[in-house]
Amino acid sequence: MNLYAKACIFIFSVFTVLTSNGQSVQTIVGPDSHMNDALIVDQNGNLYASHFDFSTSVEPSVYKVDPEGVVSLYSTGYSSCNGLALDGDGNLYVVDFTSSSSTHRIYKVDQEGVKTTYGPFVPGASGIIFDPMSDTLLVSQYTNTTNSISKLAPDGTLVPFCSHHLLNGPVGMAYDEENNLYVANFNDGEIYRISNDGEELFLLGDVPNVSFWGIGFIAYSNGYIYATGIGTHKIYRVSLDGELSEFAGNGIAASIDGDLETASFDRPNGIAFSPDGQYLYISDLDTESIRRIDMNTLSFSPIDQLQKFTLVPNPAFEQVSLVLPESISGDIEIRIYSTSGKLVRSNRTVPTERITLMIDDLPNGVYVCTLINEEAFQSQELVIAR
Repeated sequence: MNLYAKACIFIFSVFTVLTSNGQSVQTIVGPDSHMNDALIVDQNGNLYASHFDFSTSVEPSVYKVDPEGVVSLYSTGYSSCNGLALDGDGNLYVVDFTSSSSTHRIYKVDQEGVKTTYGPFVPGASGIIFDPMSDTLLVSQYTNTTNSISKLAPDGTLVPFCSHHLLNGPVGMAYDEENNLYVANFNDGEIYRISNDGEELFLLGDVPNVSFWGIGFIAYSNGYIYATGIGTHKIYRVSLDGELSEFAGNGIAASIDGDLETASFDRPNGIAFSPDGQYLYISDLDTESIRRIDMNTLSFSPIDQLQKFTLVPNPAFEQVSLVLPESISGDIEIRIYSTSGKLVRSNRTVPTERITLMIDDLPNGVYVCTLINEEAFQSQELVIAR
């Protein structure tokens, strides 16, 4: 994407939004951890993450992160790992997303790490989830010609469940407390509730997509579906009555921790809650990082729409000026981050109409410029090009 065309302004909502009482988005593993796709958490708080990549020299595998943050290699020998699921006995199920969609296969990995094939080849298998009322595994199937969901029984029987024309790259699935099934489209970002017979789809939300990068995966908790906007670099939340809102991320492709409003994600993909709902885990596809949102730090508060600062010039050369709106008051801190999340410049000052920073010592590239004070969190993309 052209650097000058990338979205660079964090938009404050005029409605009631989530704010945080502390740093709510933290990187717990990575970058370059090879964990970049589906996530799932077991009842003991162990996180499992899959590695999706055909081109890497590192063998696609499933990794385990225990509650203390210790990472271990859990299961290997895949072409490219995609969807994950857990059964009631703690066995892990992994989709092997091979280079040929007709040979996608599901494996069962027991608690000793022993891997066995589970059922037949499932063309286009991508996401998997267990029916909460049975031992049936639902499999979303996504190929150039197949957009459907099938049911896979323990005896290996695979039967069609839903092949509605509104399915458009189905991957992520989730259940609510009433055992309603939801599916998310990777291609167009639409989220649907599926009728019990699989015949009808009811649109719940429509996450913005960018060039057929819609939703990676979804997770459910306490009346809301949470979705990774893999194309927009944001996390979205939609209530069960269809109210869609931006939940986290400023839309800039980077891996920077912070509050919900200032944190950056780089193609967020996998998403899963801890069993107690305290933590929401997210995998970044491009940086291969695992991010964690502490849901206990969040609260609801109204935020009025704020005018945004501008960067002049942008692209910049030896210096850049922040032109501040009159609505910004009180001491402010200006931070410049690299897209990998490294803080390269920090300056605390009082607001004036224009604040100039010297950047002649910073290499050419893309950075994130963040303004912070007691009332505002804003981020913009800064390009340095000489």
